[in-house]
Amino acid sequence: MHHDASRFPNPDIFDPDHYKGYSGLASELATAADYKKRDHYAYGSGRRLCPGIHVGERNLFLAMAKLLWGFSFAPGKEDGKTVMPDTDPVTGYCEGFLVCANDFLCDIKPRSEARRATIMREFEAESQVFAKYD
Repeated sequence: MHHDASRFPNPDIFDPDHYKGYSGLASELATAADYKKRDHYAYGSGRRLCPGIHVGERNLFLAMAKLLWGFSFAPGKEDGKTVMPDTDPVTGYCEGFLVCANDFLCDIKPRSEARRATIMREFEAESQVFAKYD
C-alpha cells in the first residue's frame, strides 16, 4: 500500500516529499472517506483502526522533537571514514512481520553543553526521584 507507483513516483526510494501536502493528523487522515487522501496505514483502517491513534501520534512527535532538540545526528565513522547507512529497500532492512532498519553506525552528540546539562539533570530526576515509585 505504501509502494503504490501511481501515488509515489519512486515508491522504493526514501523521499519525505512523498508526503507533501498531507498536513492533517493521522486520526483525521485515517478516517477520510476517500482512501486516496490517506497518507499511510500504520494505524490500521476501518473497524480495526487503532483506538490509541491520538496518543501514539502525539507521543511519536514529542519523542522526535526532544531527540532533535537535544542531539545532533551524523553518519558514523569506521577507520576514520564516514559510513553512510544502507537505505536500500532490499539490503538495508530486516525481513519478517515487523520490518526494521538493520544496525548502522551513527554519531550522536549533544547539541550544546547547556542542553547536555539539562538532559543529565532530567535523567537524575527520573532515576533518583521517580525510581521510588517503581
